Amino acid sequence: MITVSQDSGSPFPSLQAAVDAASPGETILIRPGLYRERVVLYRPGLHLVGEDPETTILTASACARDRHPDGTEKTTFLSATLMTAARDITVENLTIRNDAGDGRLVGQAVAVYAAGDRGLWRNCRFIAHQDTLYLGPLRDPDVLSDIAPRTGDAERFPLVQNGPLTHSRQAFLGCTLQGDIDFIFGCYRAWFENCVLFMNARGGYYTAANTHPDQPFGFVFRRCRLTGACPSGEGFLGRPWRAGAATVFLACDMDEHVSPRGFADWDETRPVTPRLGEWATTGARADQSSRHPAQKRLMEEEASRITPAAVLSCGDGWLPAGLSEDIPR
Repeated sequence: MITVSQDSGSPFPSLQAAVDAASPGETILIRPGLYRERVVLYRPGLHLVGEDPETTILTASACARDRHPDGTEKTTFLSATLMTAARDITVENLTIRNDAGDGRLVGQAVAVYAAGDRGLWRNCRFIAHQDTLYLGPLRDPDVLSDIAPRTGDAERFPLVQNGPLTHSRQAFLGCTLQGDIDFIFGCYRAWFENCVLFMNARGGYYTAANTHPDQPFGFVFRRCRLTGACPSGEGFLGRPWRAGAATVFLACDMDEHVSPRGFADWDETRPVTPRLGEWATTGARADQSSRHPAQKRLMEEEASRITPAAVLSCGDGWLPAGLSEDIPR
């Protein structure tokens, strides 16, 4: 095990230095502190464990409007505070933040870019503004050029916004995710269990899935709580970044910050479809009568088929501990 600490004399005051020194499958313990750095996890099987997400914080302030030496903007995919570029990464008890600021001033500013397969996140906090959490492949060549020589075994597509079918997966258990415009976005299969989704004061869209049309599942939120600081009704459940995007909310509690409209069209070519939907919503937005007419109101039989195994196993049996197969009541 490697320990990262800001104590005087620590051999690893930097998380990236610890990652570079680690072997595949090694555990990295992170002592409390504010670590201001950008980190790439590129060794498979790494297990990062913070002591407490309230006091163990990784932060940076890169943004889409940062400039290359030639003056061109770096764009979304080069802004992440933490990137996972390998499979079987586990992260626990850590806050990952991008503090670049309001997207109206700095553009997109990603906290976590989760590009690997079978990623597991427990009791973590993801905090940013526009585009907090990206779940998708490495963008080739610009991201790979930026992180070289720390490239891992993650999928890589030239254009992630309309890439080919993917089976990579991420799971989030007991996490808090905070942002505003499209703040959970991408094309991977992802399961969110007992998470809090917090919409910033700006309002916007909790999700922007980019699911391939041949992929049966995209983002699944089960027993999550949706809240925020935006005016009442200004947090939409999501909009489809790609036509046919898939996102469902199962037995989630939604307060008054959530829009009674539910999902919203992106534009005429990317409208809401029945691949976006809800089942057994509770709280102030339990009544689905005012939802977008095209979104799905799932029946119990349909909801019962959306299980962690169905979404995540993908033929190799991957199912993180703590995810039950029971249908929520």
